[in-house]
This record gives sequence, structure tokens and C-alpha cells, in this order.
Amino acid sequence: MSNKQEIRYDSKSADSIVDFGKLLLGHSLRELHPEAKMFKGKGGLGNSVEYYHYEYEPNSESEPDFAEAGLELKCTPLKLLKDGSMVAKERLVLNIINYIEEAQKEFETSSFWCKNKFLLLMFYLHESGVDPVDMLFKLVRTWKFPKEDLKIIKDDWNKIHASILNGKAEELTEGMTFYLAACMKGSKSGAEMRRQPYSEILAQQRAYSLKQGYINKIILASYLDTNLSHQLNLSPKKIKSLQKKYSSENIVKNLKTYKKGETFEELVERKVKPFYGKTISQISKKRKVTFNYSAKDLAYHVCRAIFDVKSKKIQEFENAEISLKTIVLEADREYVVESMSFPYIRFVEMVNQEWKESAWYKLLTSKFFFVVFRKSIDGNKQSMKLEKVFFWNMPYLDLKIAEDLWIDTRQKVEKGDYDNFITTKAYNKVCHVRPHGTKGQTVETPQGIRVQPKCFWLNNDYVLNVVKSQIEVKCDKKESK
Repeated sequence: MSNKQEIRYDSKSADSIVDFGKLLLGHSLRELHPEAKMFKGKGGLGNSVEYYHYEYEPNSESEPDFAEAGLELKCTPLKLLKDGSMVAKERLVLNIINYIEEAQKEFETSSFWCKNKFLLLMFYLHESGVDPVDMLFKLVRTWKFPKEDLKIIKDDWNKIHASILNGKAEELTEGMTFYLAACMKGSKSGAEMRRQPYSEILAQQRAYSLKQGYINKIILASYLDTNLSHQLNLSPKKIKSLQKKYSSENIVKNLKTYKKGETFEELVERKVKPFYGKTISQISKKRKVTFNYSAKDLAYHVCRAIFDVKSKKIQEFENAEISLKTIVLEADREYVVESMSFPYIRFVEMVNQEWKESAWYKLLTSKFFFVVFRKSIDGNKQSMKLEKVFFWNMPYLDLKIAEDLWIDTRQKVEKGDYDNFITTKAYNKVCHVRPHGTKGQTVETPQGIRVQPKCFWLNNDYVLNVVKSQIEVKCDKKESK
């Protein structure tokens, strides 16, 4: 790079590197560097910033980009909302997981920790159809993981590591973990496969990543930090509004909240266990909280009360993008549960997607939090009892069965056949397709016609078996009530 001008920052100083990065605020890369071109690949803009702004050759070394300062640079897009605020457009992809090498590591020596313990995050505003080198940078900041977050991230890494050691890297999904995930990395067709230790099965190439919800936490923290919020040109009134809108509170107040060796999942179970068998009314009185018993998110309010969270949202659930679902068991010994519905199928989008890029796959590979109630004999919601709560992600083999249904559905959508979807559990033991929603509603199709909306559903029997795997449920109809 002999044609490059003299470097104008101290590569040994994190502060100097960050300050130099802030020169891009309010500008695109091409504004400051007219010769700038987009590097190929998902991390192309980051590589372009490294080459044209920081004037060094991008590489895929295991050490951080600015090794002497221990600083790893990541460029990641923002999405503009109608209220003028910005959120993360996507997860933050970090580094490729080499299964063979990572198997030999501990957390402190892992490729994730060695490369990403200290991040320089450069957020730019995404605009559809615009070359990334012409997109404006809106926020530049560093990030070190708070100790409470790091505890969960270490547990996440241990789960990923355990799958590798067990020769199950091909079964990794993002729903297995909370903040740190093993996301797919490579071609949409899934052609990029890697060897793994302790198994002859090739595994999908994956990378360590921070979930979109966790990146939103960083953005919100930036909104509320007076040293950073000026970058986003927000008025004090707007900041106050955003603070109210995204108000959340942690279950884990500090590391002393944990018992020795306890994971976040185990902590949640411990906190909820004293309330098992209690009615919603009893929980209300115990926690001195008034519930709206007709609210659709009643289960979420019950959980907030149990965890003593006063704000509207549970921060850890937001960070991990937890899908909270309510399961209601019948009052009698049959324990019949309803099938579990999901959002409308977007037929127009579906025909242009592959399974692992589909909305349905992304939903099924997320982490769920199931809140299980048992109906009262009289049907009064106040008298429903809390049976169990547990985190869950769909097992690998069940995902394969769900894939079969998705492929069948897409094929029928491509043909314009909207009357012959698999609608009963007799043909798929995991899920089915059927209508859901208000009568008279319609959705667009690739054929240009509008049809009744359809949803994917998890079969009631399947949901019941998931519950039974967590608690002993006797289904003998002859047993006394």
C-alpha cells in the first residue's frame, strides 16, 4: 500500500483507534475516501473500513484486528424505525468456528474470547439498494462485556463446546444458547461444510455471533449514555421517550444472585420453583401485584412478578430474544393442550427462500420459554395453577421433520395450491398448517391473488410430549381427579 498516506492513529492505543474511527461519524466511507470500494462477503464493509480508513490489509488472523491494542473492529447495520430511533438490523457475526481447533480450547483460550473480548463497534444506517460504502455511520463505540453478561456468555460457549466434544456440531442451533450463538455462516444452500472431531459427519460451517437482541442492548445503552448519545442527535425529550419505551430490568441484579456453579437456566428454575402449584391469584397476593386476567401476555406478567421485575420487560429475555409461550393443561387427567400457533406464513417471501433462510426455521431455532399452567375445574383464570416453567429449543431430529412440512408447503404455494396443505398431525408428528386469525382477512400470494391466511402450528400432542419430558404427567383417564 505504498500509495497510502501516512497512518494518522496510534495502533497501540485503543483511544486513538476509536477517535480515528469517529471521523466517519455522519459520513459514508466513500465521502472520506473517494477511492473506496466494497470488499466481497458478509463482512465486506468492515474490511473496506480497515483497508481504506485504517490503512491496513484485512486478514482472518485469530488475533484481534488491532492486535497491539487488543481491539477487534466490527461494522454492523442499524435499522431506522418510524419513531426515529434505531435498532440492530441483524445479529453481529464474529469469527468462524474451527471445530477441530476449538475442541482443544478452554473459554479463556477460545477463538471467540481471544479475538472478541474488546470490540470496536461501528454502526451504520442501512438503506435498501444503497452501496454500503455510501451508507452513513451513526455510532462508534467500544464494548467490553459486563461481568453479569459474561457469566451467561461463558455458559453459552460451554454449551457450544460440549456439542463439539460430543461429536454433535451438526446439531448446533442458535436456540441452544442465550447471548452467544453459533450461527450459520456461508452459502444459503448450506454447501459450506466442515470436519468436526469425534464424528465423521460433516457439520454446517458456523460462526460465533451475538444475538440481535444483545446488540439492541448495546444500542440502547448508547442512547442513554450522554457521552455517546450526541452521536445519534437525539434530544433529551427523545431519549426520555426511548428510555420509557425500552424500559427493562434484570433478573440477575449482580453475580451474587447466582449460587455457586449455577447457570442462568438453573437460577430461573430456582426462583420460580416456590410458586409451583400456586394459583395466579395466590401469586398476585404474594407479590402484591394486580394482574389483568384477560391480557394475552398474562404469563409474561406473572413471570415479571415472580422475578420481582417492575419494568415492562425482562432484560435477559430481551437480550436473548426469548420467545415466551403459554401452555395450558386441562384440569382433568387427560392434560389436553391446544396446538401452538405462530405468525402468518408470508407466501410471497416463502417461494424465494430455502429452508434455513426461512422465517419458520428462524422461529424454530430460537430459544423458547414455556410457562405451563393447569386449568381450574371452573375455568376461572385466577384459579389456574402454575405447573412449570422451562427453557426449550427444538431438537435437531424434530427440526428435520418440521423441514419436511415446510418443503411440502412451499411446493404447494409454488403451484398455487392453497387448499391441500398438511392440516392434521396424522401426516407430521411435529407440526401442521391451518388458518388462524380474524374471519375475512386475506394475504397476498405469488400468483397475485389473495387467500385466507395460514399459520404453522406445533401439534398439541407434540407440545404435550415436550411438557411431559420436563414434568411427570399421568394421562390415565381412569385416575381420580
